[in-house]
Amino acid sequence: MKIDCRDLACPRPVIETKKALENLKGNEKLEILLNSQASKENVIRFLKSLNLEFYVNDLDDESVVSIVKYGNMDQIQEQNLQDYNVLFLKSDKVGEGELGKNLMLGFLKTLKDLPSKPKKILCVNDSVLINTDCSHMAFEAMKELENLGIEIYSCGACLEFFGKSADLKIGKIGNAYEILNELFGKAKIISL
Repeated sequence: MKIDCRDLACPRPVIETKKALENLKGNEKLEILLNSQASKENVIRFLKSLNLEFYVNDLDDESVVSIVKYGNMDQIQEQNLQDYNVLFLKSDKVGEGELGKNLMLGFLKTLKDLPSKPKKILCVNDSVLINTDCSHMAFEAMKELENLGIEIYSCGACLEFFGKSADLKIGKIGNAYEILNELFGKAKIISL
């Protein structure tokens, strides 16, 4: 089976991959055609969450991810979500103007000293810019959090909107499927 996920907006490539896997018969091969770095990383992370073996063939501006389904896919489950905290950032500031930028910096710097840190930080809208620009006032604070082991994800569609997909310096490219899984999972969501 082959599915064409080229030019599909996030999170469609992950959703189409999930549907195709559910319909795949035993020992049948699935090929996923992709032409965006964000989509490729999101599909790969999704397949890893299912503990599936796959291989990637990169061709010029496209990639083909191939999987062979062995056994019963009903036995494959995504990672169980445990109780943990997730920080959801919708902006690169908390409030407006210079005060808002200073507040974001203060919150991120203080976060590293808290006894209960988030497991993940999910960045959407212009908060993704913190992770792409070394000169952003909150960049170093976010980098410190990553160095502490906090998983940081920047929305792939947001990065593409700002033309910053290739500039990501902190964390990984995320997608709406993962973000919604967190928001509706067992995680406690803290939003700034």
